[in-house]
Order: sequence, then structure tokens, then C-alpha cells
Amino acid sequence: MVSLIFGARSSPFLAHSVRNANAREYAETHPRALRAITESHYMDDLVDSYNTEDEAIETAKEINFVHEQAGFILRGWNSNSSRVLSTIPEDLRAPAATHLGIELNSSEKTLGLLWIPNADTLSFNTSMNRVPREVYNQNRAPTKREALSAVMSIFDPLGLLSLFTITAKILLQNLWRLQVGWDEPVPTEIAKGFGTWLKNLEEIKRLQLPRFYNTRGVRSVELHILCDASAQAYAAVAYWRILRYNGNVDLVLVSGKAKVAPLRAQSIPRMELQAALIGARLAKTIVEEHRLTVDRVVYWSDSKTALQWIRNGARRYTPFVAHRLGEIAELTQENQWRWIPTNLNIADDATRMNCQPIKQEDRWFIGPLFLLENEDTWPHEDPEQEDSTEELVAYVTIAENTSSSLPDISRFSSYEKLIRSTARILVFVDICRKRSTSIEVRHLKLAEYLWQRTAQEESFAGDLSRLRTGKAIQRTSRLIKVDPVLEEGLLRVRGRIDAAIAPDQIKRPIILDGRHPFTKLLLAREHCAAGHANNERVVNDVRQKYWVINLRPAVKKVARECLLCRLRRSTPNVPAIGNLPAARLDPFHRPFTNCGVDFFGPMLVAVGRRREKRWGVLFTCLTTRAVHLELAASLSTDSALMAIRRMAARRGWPSIMYSDNATNFRGADAELKKAYSEWEPALRDLGLLHRMQWRFIPPGAPNQGGAWERLVRSVKVALNTALREKVPREEVLITLLSEAEYSINARPLTHVSVDPADSEALTPNHFLLGTSMGLPFSGPCEVADRRTWRAAQALADTFWRRWVHEYLPTLVPRGQPASTHRSLKKGDLVVIVDPNLPRNFWPRGIIEEIHPGPDGEVRSATVRTSSGVFHRPTRKLAVLTLGEEAARKLR
Repeated sequence: MVSLIFGARSSPFLAHSVRNANAREYAETHPRALRAITESHYMDDLVDSYNTEDEAIETAKEINFVHEQAGFILRGWNSNSSRVLSTIPEDLRAPAATHLGIELNSSEKTLGLLWIPNADTLSFNTSMNRVPREVYNQNRAPTKREALSAVMSIFDPLGLLSLFTITAKILLQNLWRLQVGWDEPVPTEIAKGFGTWLKNLEEIKRLQLPRFYNTRGVRSVELHILCDASAQAYAAVAYWRILRYNGNVDLVLVSGKAKVAPLRAQSIPRMELQAALIGARLAKTIVEEHRLTVDRVVYWSDSKTALQWIRNGARRYTPFVAHRLGEIAELTQENQWRWIPTNLNIADDATRMNCQPIKQEDRWFIGPLFLLENEDTWPHEDPEQEDSTEELVAYVTIAENTSSSLPDISRFSSYEKLIRSTARILVFVDICRKRSTSIEVRHLKLAEYLWQRTAQEESFAGDLSRLRTGKAIQRTSRLIKVDPVLEEGLLRVRGRIDAAIAPDQIKRPIILDGRHPFTKLLLAREHCAAGHANNERVVNDVRQKYWVINLRPAVKKVARECLLCRLRRSTPNVPAIGNLPAARLDPFHRPFTNCGVDFFGPMLVAVGRRREKRWGVLFTCLTTRAVHLELAASLSTDSALMAIRRMAARRGWPSIMYSDNATNFRGADAELKKAYSEWEPALRDLGLLHRMQWRFIPPGAPNQGGAWERLVRSVKVALNTALREKVPREEVLITLLSEAEYSINARPLTHVSVDPADSEALTPNHFLLGTSMGLPFSGPCEVADRRTWRAAQALADTFWRRWVHEYLPTLVPRGQPASTHRSLKKGDLVVIVDPNLPRNFWPRGIIEEIHPGPDGEVRSATVRTSSGVFHRPTRKLAVLTLGEEAARKLR
């Protein structure tokens, strides 16, 4: 290879490999160059320091020589020594000076920091080029995207500005809690705090921190780590304490680390323990990356609870505490931890929002002053004032603990994936030891053994501890009745069938806890192997190898939580029949004031020698239940509008018009559905023109259009009875529709009495024609109402009073009790029932919004699926997982 591709994934690796390979060729003749090139290069930059100028000059010459042999040329050389810089050709030196805002000094950028060679100090670049000027000048509130961009513009790899950047991080976390959109302006309070933070950036420009530690004449070097936490954040900061032979003591800021608290609130002692952990990690990194010989490392914390946890490492704690104590025990010693009062703990400055300007004289940059004094004067912990140690009751096995090296079981939903992932880790170990190159059966068996032992250690820690020491288990143990025995590190049942000719796993099955996550995954695998069918078969299959505590309840719980079983068995929880709308209960108005419309068909008619399609249009009065039929010549918008206009010309314009949502027409074909979607805008405009409200029922809810769906069926029955031709002429069809309309309007609305003294039953024709059969009938009226119009008005009032007293009471019964099922809620995982598709193809989605009816019952909901957002009635939504259960699983 004579050239390298720029921009490929392998380019950085190849560039480093070629550079280091070239340096190794001159390892014997140029050892200084080898060390500098392989250890002090960062990408194409070289950063290094030396004790003497002569050593720096010789090393620079060697580096240039070695790089030139491969055609590499280092440019931009700079140094805090003018003598060293004079040995570098001028064309290879750094460019002109950089203006820092206060003075014009020669400055160079080192890992995102600004290095001022003349003063040998580090400064920070806070130009904020990616932040809009109106935001930087605080003329408007930033969006969340702009706020994040501003915070990320500060590159502080050493954490020297942690006490300043933590304020912005806390503000950003508050934005996440408020669920502010990326491009939405932040709330006023947060915008005010963010503006103050931006204003303090001007002080950051003036900071100049010393780069040089000055290790000459040093007697000892100590590393001091201060840790602290609050409800908002936790932090750690490191200082060198350099003790010289002349008795002087210097304190130098080395690095810092600050993180915001997790969204899920933790107790302060837990946060303090987390701060101690990042302090231990920080110390490990500092010691490994420095060439200094560290004589002593001291850790400081103001939490007596955290210190007591660390010092009592053999005690048993909850998993959260135990896991962190284990890592702290690997990185530190108990005698390295000391207590410090809160007012002296500098790490406390980086654990909460700080709106004060940052100055170079702050104690964060100077260090704890008590370290300048003798150790006898340092803070000491009062042994009589010890915080009570909490979280001691959890069963966490410290001895032989393998769970820390196993995958996180909460991230797995399949038994096979868990075992194979664990086996892959074991294969990797064998590959490193050159024992194996691929996964084998022994890896899978070992992975199962490790998980079985881990499950027992986490479930029966006390029993295992007693059996390992030769003691009998306590009588209050859950295993007292199974007489457990410890074999090969696993708890097994000491049965009575050892003499039987059967496999050992049947005679002495492994004991597991039915509540442990590993056992649940095992039962889920057996449940799937049984075809999601019989729980008793699963119980029988598991008993062949394992003895599971509370086996049958555990199997039932797994079956209940199985998503496929829920999908196969789930049914919608249909709410009780809702209250009738006001349009159905509105007397003393003209018929067809409250109207519903539906289309049906098509019907074939003979026009000459050809056949054409016609569609029926049914209008029904929601109050009197009268119908009006029209014939539409086509499915065009004009034809639909003219049918409505003909009805309105005979019956008057309705005040409210109800209709289906196109997708739930009974008997409608695809052509009618498509036409309805084209009509909708024109129908709305026509309604607005005549001051008529047009209302649509939810999609997929034909039951809510029962007022007209039942009458469509009656019309079809009447037509089938009277129509003796399959393809009548259009004139015949119009005549039959008119007669069917008259027949349906003559049906009784109330009970028909056979007593000749009773009045005839009330029919829709009474409100349209004044009588049920169309015969002249004047009806009784008062003497004062003998004039014709008063007689008509009195007759209409009579019919309406009969409607109120005879027909309205028949609408009172609901016909079913109130629903006792849980109502749909936002966040529920549901499946949309579609009778035209098999169950496995029903779309699944999350409820984004619910729509309750006037009675408070949820009647429909908006569901977000992978193919879009849909509005569906409750009777078409079957719940798979409750929103609270899904949130609990995510936590």
C-alpha cells in the first residue's frame, strides 16, 4: 500500500499503524522519538513535556528525522522555551499570535484548550460560534436545540470547569423533565437562568490556569480526591499536594468530574456513594496517565453513611449499593477514605446550580486550604456521630459472586438469547486463552450453570451460606420442606427416589425461585415450546429437571404476560350503551330538523337496452323516526348534493345532519367509500351555506349509526318484497322507493293496543300527514282553535304530547348493566380489531388520546400505529398491555 484513503472507517487505524510502524523501525537509534510518537501523539497532534531544554531539543530533532523518513512533516511547533523554539525552522513553527480578549499573546489550541506558551497557562475558548447572536446577547429565549448546542460548545476534557458547566447540564435536564420540544422556546425561568449562565461566560475567557506542576525539589506527591453529591448532581475533583524539601506545600488542580442526578430520584446516601465511585475512577485514570510517582492517594467525603458502607465491605446491602461497593473495593483501600465537613468540601461547588461569576480566585481552582497545613490539623471524623447505615436487609452474596460478570438479565426477553449471549462471553475468554475458536455445547451448558447458580445466590443467599459452612437451614426458610442439598455449587432437592433407574436431574432436580427473572425466562421458553396451550403441560415439563418454588402460580403469570397469548385471547371491553344524543330527544320541532343520512346500493335499472347503477339515499328524522328516500343517479359530488337539495325542498333544511364516516357503510363497496371521501368537503360547505351542522360518527363504529342502519335494512326488505324484476326501469324503481317510504313511515312507534277504545298507535306518518294511513282526519281541538291554522297546530301538539308520553318512555331502558371493566387510558398498548383480517394481522398501537362521551365513558380513542394515526371506537380496541404496566417495565 502506497496511499491511504481519507474518510474511510479504517483510515484512523491505518494512519496510526503506519506512523507507529515507522517509529519502531528506528527504535534502536532513536528511542526518544519512539516513546514520543507512540505515547504522546493524539491523531496528528503531538503534546509532550520534558524536564530540560536539551532533552526537548534532542527529542524534537529525533521526531522530525523519524517522520521525514516516512514523508511526514510536523508543523505548528510551539514551546514555552524560546531556545527550544529557535531550533525549529520558521516555516514549521506555529502561526501568528491569537487574540484572547484581554491581551495579545501567542496562543495555541491543545485538545480544544488554549495554551499560552509565554505564560505557560491554559485558557478556554468560549466564542460560541454555533449559538445565534440574539440568543448569546440574550435578546430572545433559546430553544432546547440551541441551549444544548451552547453547552456542547465548551470543550473541557479535564473537567476543570465542572463547577460552571454543571449549571447548564441541570438546566438541560429540567427541559427534559418538562418534555419541551427541540425547537420550542424554553420556559421563562429556565431562559433566565440560562441567560445568566451565558453572561458568566465572559469571566471564563479571563481564566488562565497553570499548566506546569513544577515537580523539582519534591519530597512526596499526594493525590487528594474530594467527592460530594446533592439531589441535583454528584461530582469529584482531584488536586496534587506537592510537598517539597524546603517544607513548602503546593496545591494544583488536576481534573474534575460532575454529572447530573438520574431522572429517577435516588436517596442522598446513594448519590454520595455514586460520587465516591466516580472519584475512585478519576483517581485511577490520573495515576495511570501521569508519569509522576504518586506516593499517596486520599479520598474525602462528607457522607458518613457512604464512608460506613465503604468501610464495612463484608456487610450485605441492596444490589445498587453492593455493586458500587465492589468496584470501589477494587480501586481503593478502606484506610484511604477520610471524612471532611461539608463547608470544606470543594466538590460541593459542582453539585448544584451556581449563578455567581467564576473567578480565578475561587477555591475550586486554588484547592482546599487545610491541605497546606500539617496532617495533624486536617479534619477528623467524630466516632460518636455515625449515621445509621441503611439498606442492609437485601440478600446479596459477596462470596463467589459471578453476577457482575454476567450480562444484565433485565435486557433480555428470551431464555435462548440470554444463554447464547453468556456463552459468547465464555467463547471470547477461550479465544483469548487459545482454547476454542467457536461456540460449543460445553459453553452453553456452562452458561446455564452460571445463571442457575446466580439465580440461587440471589434468591437463597442465607440458605447457601449456612449449607456451605456445614450448618442446617433455618426452620423459617422457604426450602425447609424440600430438604435441600448442595451439590456442585447448586441447591438440589434431596428426594426419596435415589434408587430409581432415572436420570440424576429427575431424582435430584435443581431448586429455583419462581419470582426470579431467570426462572421467568425459563418458564417462558417452556410455555412457547408447549405451543402457548396447556399450563399443566408446562408444569409437567419443568418438573422433569427443576423444582420451582410456587411453580404453578409462576407458570400462570408467565402465560398471562405472554404477548402472543394476549393477542390471541384479548377482546375489546365494550362500555355500556351510551346516553342518546339530544337530537333523538328533541320534540315540538318540524320533522327532519335533526336528520341522519346514509347511502345504500348499488341497484341496477334498465335504460333502453343497457343497464346502469343507481344508489339509494335514505334520510331519517332522528326524533320522529320518519324516513325520506331519494334516488342518486351516480356517485358524483353533484348527484349527492342534488339528492340532499331535493330532500330539503320537500322536508325543509335540517339543523343537524349526522352521517357515517365512509368506512363503515353496511353493504357499501369500495366505489361508494371512495366517492364519500370526495363528497365530504362539498357536504360541509353545503351545510355551512344553510346553517346546518354536519356531524360524523367515529370510523369503524357502525353501531353509532344504528338509527339509519336499521332503516336501510327495512327499505331493502320492502324493495325485495315488492320488486318482481331483477333489473326494473328507473320509473318503476322510483315508484317502489316512494311506496317503501310510505310503508316504513306507517310503522307504529309504540305498542299497538287491540282495545277499540284506545287511540291508534303513534306512527311517523302522524307527524308528516296527520294520520297513519293518509286518510283525512281533523282530530279533536279546543273551541277557541276552530280556525284552520290553530286546528293544525293543536293537532301537531297532540301528536307531540303523545310522543312524549307514549314513545319517549320506551327509550329509557339501557338494556345492560354499567361496565365494570377498566376504561382505556393514554399509553395503553392495544390491538385494533378488524374482522376482515386474521388475529395475527391486526395492527397494534399505542393510545395517544382518549375521547370520553357526555356520560364520562370512553367511547373512542386515537391510536398511533406503525402505519399511521387512527381514530377508532372502544369496541374495536383490545388492550394488550396497560400503560402503567408498560411504564413499570421500562423503569
